[in-house]
Amino acid sequence: MQISSSIDAPAAPPAYRRRTIATNFIAMTAVSGIVLLVGIFATAYSRRVLGPAAIGQVNWNAALLAFLALLASPGLAMVGQRDIAANPKQTASITSLVIGLQMLFGLAAYAVVAAIALLDPRGGQASTLLLIQGVIILINAGSTIWVLQAHQRMAGPAIASLVINLLQIPALLLLIREPGDIYLFAAYTLPFSLALVGYYFWYLQHHGILRLADVRPRLAAGGKLLSEAWPLALSLLAVLVVYNGGAILLGFSHSDTEVGLYTTAYKLMFISTVVSGAMMNAYFPVLSQVAGDTQQAKRVAHDFATLMVWMGLPIAALGWACGRHVNDLLFGAQFAAAGPYFEWLCLVVALTFTNIGLGTPLLAWGHQKLHLKIIAMSAVASLALNIVLIPRYGSWGAIAALLAAETMSVTMLAIARRRLELGRFALLPLLIPPLLCSLAVALGIAFLPAPAHQFWWLEVAIGAALLGGCLLLFERRIAKAAWSLARRAR
Repeated sequence: MQISSSIDAPAAPPAYRRRTIATNFIAMTAVSGIVLLVGIFATAYSRRVLGPAAIGQVNWNAALLAFLALLASPGLAMVGQRDIAANPKQTASITSLVIGLQMLFGLAAYAVVAAIALLDPRGGQASTLLLIQGVIILINAGSTIWVLQAHQRMAGPAIASLVINLLQIPALLLLIREPGDIYLFAAYTLPFSLALVGYYFWYLQHHGILRLADVRPRLAAGGKLLSEAWPLALSLLAVLVVYNGGAILLGFSHSDTEVGLYTTAYKLMFISTVVSGAMMNAYFPVLSQVAGDTQQAKRVAHDFATLMVWMGLPIAALGWACGRHVNDLLFGAQFAAAGPYFEWLCLVVALTFTNIGLGTPLLAWGHQKLHLKIIAMSAVASLALNIVLIPRYGSWGAIAALLAAETMSVTMLAIARRRLELGRFALLPLLIPPLLCSLAVALGIAFLPAPAHQFWWLEVAIGAALLGGCLLLFERRIAKAAWSLARRAR
């Protein structure tokens, strides 16, 4: 299968620089860790103030807006990032084209938001919230974070993101004090998001990557870019069906309170993917650059998949064993019913990290259509299961559908990677050590006597230490390299 690209790849791809990857990953992970804590605080505070029903309305809108945001940027940024990484000289022209298309599609997407709000499918308050929350689509249409990622300049923007997130905390405490402040809750982050988009432009110009004068939004030659982006867009659509379809269908068959409980557990589970996102952003440009070198590509892809599996499975194990205690601590008694949901959703983390580890190289190497076929089949299965299970089983039906769809994706991606000459490797030797270690730790915690669970925080700490020891035992080369790179990157 040939690798397609709108721009010819350089004849001699850059070397695989683990130090550059480590610097970007460490910076983004460190900042993302603090942002994660800020997000956890904001999530816990808002739920305690607003309650399950109001949170259910906001989160249902967010699930719907994720689909409309895809209409505003149908895979364009990912194709642009890949092409700039392969040929940085095209930064200005590609940026102008992507922004021009995203601005046009963003306006169209917000028009759809307004049309849905006028139809008022779930009541007047929900429709007003939808109009407010939908403004983020217009703001994100102008984002250039993908250009910075293509140039592997993520440390500065990550720190800026941290500052923006920290500033949101006093705004949250000042503005959101009672359930009636739900409209302010939907709107208070928008000015901060706009400021961050402005910072990205300033950073690009300040570091000589891209001058503002060179960014002239245009639509010419957009057809070729769209022809490469549409498989990515459909893949992202399929992913949204898998992840957000359950919440949307739940909103039509159950109460706002049930939607609030399920989406609270889902969002708490999804927080863990901050780490996977940082790793993917650090590796994606390098995966794109080494696509023309089979040996380099196999090496980079294997390291990436190994790291993703060793991150995802331990997080899933600890979450499954102790998740309800974390949920109760953060959200209080009114969200206690979300605790069991969260524990079983944590199993999705293991599957998601593995899917990213297997699927991201396909996107970086131009196999968008193959990736689309795999995710589309999982999405169809997920949609069918949701339609059958949610009316009868509610949130548990949505969880079962999500687990089934992600398992299908892992299986098909593993088969695809075995059949491709580029990046071929066997999954089981990579998967078995972290799987057995994680399973042993999770079951060990689960079968402890009930009184021991009051010290769940100690269980998590000991479990994490044991899993870290397993990583050193089974993947000593990668662990030692990571430690060495962390020291050099400081």
